[in-house]
Amino acid sequence: MSLKDTDYFLELQTQTGWGRTLYGFAKWVVPQPDWSTLDVGCGPGLLAAILSRFGCKAVGVDFDLEMFHPSPLHPIVVAADVMALPFPSQTFDLVTATNLLFLLPQPIPAMIEMKRLLRHGGRVAMLNPSENLTEQTALAFANEKGLEGVARESLLNWARRAEDNRRWTEDDTQALYANAGMECVACSLKVGPGFGRFSWGLA
Repeated sequence: MSLKDTDYFLELQTQTGWGRTLYGFAKWVVPQPDWSTLDVGCGPGLLAAILSRFGCKAVGVDFDLEMFHPSPLHPIVVAADVMALPFPSQTFDLVTATNLLFLLPQPIPAMIEMKRLLRHGGRVAMLNPSENLTEQTALAFANEKGLEGVARESLLNWARRAEDNRRWTEDDTQALYANAGMECVACSLKVGPGFGRFSWGLA
């Protein structure tokens, strides 16, 4: 990934409403103080930093080391592949993944790998684009809210990538957890008019 792209992701997480979305996601998951948490596909590391504010022992992981330059937003980050995470089994109380699995050709093996890291009673929590996110609905929302600059472009880019890759209904989400040997406990539409689907499940 180029420096320009990493600058884009840094601006996205710190200068747009996406940071508020990540905070809302973290609050929705209800992390407990002293939980060990791992954010997979963490980008610059904002969600890990947010989870640390909840009192968690947070770690971030991203495949692209460039995401951490010039410096990450959280001090504990690791470069790694979601299909082979470099941690012992049963290490974390919470593993999160926001806007990651919808881009993967095979999301179920990634879910199984994240599940491997859970302690007894731990949870996997995800944010994925919902069936409500299309280029048309995103454009209408951006126009309605007067979004400009990176805020507008990031929303439209998310919609384009969702249409090109994968969007999840509630049934799809339930099946994703089930196929990874987990139970989806909670599933809710969030982000504007329901563009994102928050979910969490147990092994």
